[in-house]
Formats: sequence, structure tokens, C-alpha cells
Amino acid sequence: MNRWFLPVLIFFLVSMLSGCGRNIPLEDLTIALILGVDLDEENNLIISESSPVFNKEAKKNAETYQTETKSIRESRRYFDSLSTGKVTAAKIQVLLIGKRILEHEDWFSILDTVYRNPAFSINTRVIVVDGPVSNVMFYEAKDKPQLSLYLKGVVDNNIDRTRTVIATLQTLHRQMYEKGITPSLSEIKKDGDIKLTGVTLLDKKGKYVDTLGIQDSSLLVLLKDEQKEELTLSMPMAKLIEEAGIFHRNELSLDVVKANIKVMTSYEQGKFHFNYKIKLAVNIIERLFPADSVKEKELQKLIENELRSRFEDVIKKIQENKIDPIGLGIHARAFQYEQYKKVEEHWGEALADSNIDVSVDVVIKSTGAIR
Repeated sequence: MNRWFLPVLIFFLVSMLSGCGRNIPLEDLTIALILGVDLDEENNLIISESSPVFNKEAKKNAETYQTETKSIRESRRYFDSLSTGKVTAAKIQVLLIGKRILEHEDWFSILDTVYRNPAFSINTRVIVVDGPVSNVMFYEAKDKPQLSLYLKGVVDNNIDRTRTVIATLQTLHRQMYEKGITPSLSEIKKDGDIKLTGVTLLDKKGKYVDTLGIQDSSLLVLLKDEQKEELTLSMPMAKLIEEAGIFHRNELSLDVVKANIKVMTSYEQGKFHFNYKIKLAVNIIERLFPADSVKEKELQKLIENELRSRFEDVIKKIQENKIDPIGLGIHARAFQYEQYKKVEEHWGEALADSNIDVSVDVVIKSTGAIR
């Protein structure tokens, strides 16, 4: 008798739990998948929300609303009054932030309810919009998937191709409060279609500083040692003479098949020193100049010099703006803790005064099927 008591009790309790909640049909729900935050020209806060429509008779596959409001939570009353079903924000996949918002230091507090709500997913993608958020929220394309899937796919695909940073609500929160790193977010723009334009760089207070283009964004991801499986770089070989004509003859494109990034951290003569050793195994996938114009060893050196120069340009931009999207402050804290604690409250200035050296070692694994 006793051996059946526990299984029967568990079954009874589970049955009660499953019946406690009220099952709501899908067509009676309004499931918000995209949340937009922006400012209009008069600096009024504009909140927008987009949800898929599951009704077969509907002409549109999504319903999108926006309102002028004081907070995200206050906007819910407006959205509830318009929606045809019970509104839930537990499945939001994309948070769009207008660049107008980022021009102000104190914008991050707007997201308080997002982090305070335990139902809100911390894996929601955070994306900066270059231009009005409404241009993206109300975008309709017959040849594209549902907008939230489309936006998430654009960003995730470029993360996999090492062309942008991983930016979620969780990573944004960490970067805002971690003293050894500053925030960086994927940036998109609606120019006909929606396209990735690069990476937005913010200072420690969350204010917009600059945008890195696609190529420099890839270099930033390498410096952060967060590269994924695929990375393609294109560059001109400046040392090779370009012949006159309409076609470029000194361009080179390569796939980085393996990257080994090491950072040595030290403190000397009142400054932090960071020594980057970057080893890359590459395949040449396009070469517009004749094979006999340069030997392979010389080409290898040309690639190393060009990449080192590009890495240095990214680092120079970071130091000039007194930001740290790489997270070198975390390295400094790990290996030079006592010295770092003295400057952690103004780490951006300390990094700007640091010496950052980069060495690049390239090994050409393949030059393609045709020589």
C-alpha cells in the first residue's frame, strides 16, 4: 500500500497544478515580439510595440502601435486598449533603440521595467537604429519573414560571420555596470531594406560615441576574442601599384579559418601596457592582381602590415574616445589588480593613456584551386 502512496500523491498534485491556470487560445493573445524606444524631434519618449496576428482573416501578419508616453510601463495601458487579445511581453525577441535616445546620458533608466519584470527574456536582442525606430517597426516586406524573425536573423547571421558583437539585455546590463568595459551594440539602418551598418560604441554612461563600419566591427570582435566560425576580410594591397583603368587590380579577400588571440598585461612607468599577439590562419579567396607580381612570403608580410595598421586604427579610435568596448579593463583588473583599483573610476582616461601594441602573424593555408 505504501509503495503506491507517493506516486499517487505526485499525480494528484500535478493534476491540480495543471488545472490551476486558465488556458488561453493563441488567437486570443497579443504576443509582443518587438519593443521600440525612441525620441521624436521634440524629445518626447516614443514607445512602439509589434505583435504577430494569428487570425486567418487578417490582411496583415502583424499589428504595430506606437505612443508618446513617460515610460515603457505606462505605454502598456495604451497598447492594452488597442489590442484585440491579452497582451504579453514575455516573448519579446528584439529591443530597438533609436540613436536619438543614445545622445543622452541618462537613457538607461528607461529600461527599468524590462529588467525588473522576471518574465522578460534577458536574451532579447538589443539593436540600435540609425534613424527613426518607426521606419523599422512599420516596415512591411512581402518577400521577408515576420519582422521579429527577420531582425533577429540579420543580427544573428552577422554574429556567426564575425561582423558584429553579441548584444542582449543581459550583456548590455553587464557592460553598463562593469567598470572594466563599455557597451557596444549592433546597429542597423533602413535604406530600402533593413541592413546591418556596424557596431555602435557607447561611453560608460551609455552615451553614443561613434559607429564602427562592418570591417572594423570584425576587427573589434577579434580584439575581444569572440570570433565565430566564419570571418571574411577584404583589403587593398597598398604597396602594389594599381594600374590605371576602371577595375581595381590590387584588392585581396581572405577567409580567417583560425584565430589565436593573446593579450599580455603589464604596468610600467605609471602606465598600463597591453601587448596583443594575433595569429591568423587564412585562405585567399580572391586576388585581383597577377600571381607573379608578388611572392607568397612577401604577400604574407603585406597582409600582416595591412591588418596591423587596421587594428591600430580601431584601437586609436577607442583611445581617442576614452572608451573600452574590448574589455581591457577586465584584463587589467585580473593581472594588475592594485594598479587598476586606483583608476577604475576613470578607466577610460587610464586606457587612453595606456600603450597598446599589436603584432600580427599570418599563415596562408590555401591560395585556392587555381594558381
